[in-house]
Amino acid sequence: MADIITLLKQNYNPFDLTTARSGNFWLEQQSANLTVESIHQEQLRKIIQVIEEVQLNQITRTILLKGDLASGKSYFLGRLKKQVNQKALFAYIGSWSNNDYIWRHILRQTVDSLMQTPENESQSQFLLWLNSLSAFQDKSLIKRILGEKTIFVQNFKSSYPTGIYQSKNFFSALYHATQPEDYIIACDWLRGEDLDTSDLNRLGVRKSLSSEEDAKNILMNLGRVSAQAQYPIVLCFDQVDQACLKEDGLPALLGVNTTIHNEKLKNFVVILSLIQSTWENKVSKQLLADRDRIDRTVQLDKITIDQAEEIWQKRLRPLHEQANPKPNSDIYPLTRDQLKKQALGGRTVPRAVIQLGHKLVQQLKGHGEIKTDDSFALVWDKEFKKTQAKVERIRQQSSSELAQYLADILEMLGVPNVAYKYLEGSKYLNYSLSFTHPQTSEKIGVLWNEDPNMRSFFYSMSACEKVVKAGDCDRLIFIRHEPFGSKKNKGYKLFEKLFTSNPHRHICPHLDSIHYLVTYHRLLNAATSGELVVGYDSPNPGRLKELVKQSGVLEQCQLLKNLGILDGSADPSGTSTKPDPSLDKKDVKVREFLMKQIKSQGLLGAEVLINSTLAEFDGIDLKDVVKELKALERENYIRMIGDKKNIKDQSVFRVPEDQRQAS
Repeated sequence: MADIITLLKQNYNPFDLTTARSGNFWLEQQSANLTVESIHQEQLRKIIQVIEEVQLNQITRTILLKGDLASGKSYFLGRLKKQVNQKALFAYIGSWSNNDYIWRHILRQTVDSLMQTPENESQSQFLLWLNSLSAFQDKSLIKRILGEKTIFVQNFKSSYPTGIYQSKNFFSALYHATQPEDYIIACDWLRGEDLDTSDLNRLGVRKSLSSEEDAKNILMNLGRVSAQAQYPIVLCFDQVDQACLKEDGLPALLGVNTTIHNEKLKNFVVILSLIQSTWENKVSKQLLADRDRIDRTVQLDKITIDQAEEIWQKRLRPLHEQANPKPNSDIYPLTRDQLKKQALGGRTVPRAVIQLGHKLVQQLKGHGEIKTDDSFALVWDKEFKKTQAKVERIRQQSSSELAQYLADILEMLGVPNVAYKYLEGSKYLNYSLSFTHPQTSEKIGVLWNEDPNMRSFFYSMSACEKVVKAGDCDRLIFIRHEPFGSKKNKGYKLFEKLFTSNPHRHICPHLDSIHYLVTYHRLLNAATSGELVVGYDSPNPGRLKELVKQSGVLEQCQLLKNLGILDGSADPSGTSTKPDPSLDKKDVKVREFLMKQIKSQGLLGAEVLINSTLAEFDGIDLKDVVKELKALERENYIRMIGDKKNIKDQSVFRVPEDQRQAS
């Protein structure tokens, strides 16, 4: 067995910088082994007490959760969810792009969260809740005669004779959510999707939800019905500083909260998580009435030296347990004095503690601090994989969100004159954008409509026809992955007229392109909220844009290629094409992975590096990894040191760039 110094040099740095930030608690799982229970324990107790009060009396409460940058607000909400998810339904609500759609954004993200499966459960929050309701417990003869759905709806309507918005439609959708073959469609209706007639008929509902009033009232319905099973709905508004820093952003959020209270929406716990400076700089005397609707303020304070030391203990423990001889201190080779020097006034924030530990271990490895540019690819990869795991359909994002995300990426890439909301005077204003093409200087208009409803498709084609006739842009691009319906439909005929010949085009996006858009959007939210961590830095939105462009992480986004923004093959018809086949070769992917790992660590044991590579890829074996390591050594990117007879007994370290060039 090796001593602790050797283990630290051979293994991944235990202070993984990609864990120094948190986000949507449904996208990541917190390790209980790394949680320091004493940190913010009193604040956690206060909020749990509020949730339990709402559980008893169904009276909605609002909590303002404040803290400095890097104080751990998102991580705190994850701990809260983990601790009381059996007592409450949790919804994570991130930043919104349009105040006019804020209720629809909240409803959509609430239903998305209800569709998530809690830890140690086999069903979603939604199904666990629905199956606990009395309407599902009735096994009587009358139920068998009249049918399960009829009795279910009748039971609910008798339980709630008044106060339920669109009661027949709502209860019908709840019933179909319990039927496996209808679950997704029922949830789509509750999310506010503009469903096609066939799907509406299948659910037994008359129309889709289409307004802010619809969204607000369906949210109220969810609160009222969840009260029957004593499950409060906890609405966690987190990393919303990007929206709140815009004009009227914070008033819009506080206005939603005031409406929830004024209209007596029951059984909600609203948590507004904000950076302290966002609250102080944007709240005003004019918002006094809205501020009065906040029932409790919880402040996340900085942590003590003892708590910081415990963070180090938990990170180092797995290697300490392997070490021989056993270290004399639980944080060896680090020291408490190093913490004290960093924590002015005896207080600090968790992120700074992790970053300091990382720096000290890198110094011990002999490779100093890791550059921000070298760390960004790993941060992007981690976020991209989380997005791939959770975003399984293009329509998980609304059409207006997709258009906004695309506009944000184009602006970041420096495309001239990007303007979200292009189709003025149209119902599809929020589905559209425009820009000046950087190569041709053409004015490009874009409409992105994924609504499955064929009437919506037809009306969007009519809006496009008006733009074409007016000659307002040089080229109009229609983005849609959803079906177009029958060729006999008016919408389809109009589509063929407009988009089957130059200059106007149709692009059918791949899900992979959506993953790029959503990943950038999430990182942008994190950067605006001060929660993004790349290496030892917390990049602001401007710095994030630089990192994205420098790293080339968007180079394989086929949608950007089809738009002609990035170099690459694009089908002349505008439909997506596969990337260059050479980029799919396993040796290229393995090599890229190895380079990222070595860049981020500086020094690693060959066995650790090989094992992590084998775990990352299916269909490769030891010789594939060794081949790429040897190739990197020949290129003077890495050096292998140690026992030449057995590669697993060697160490791999990155050759400094100046030495690589010199040789």
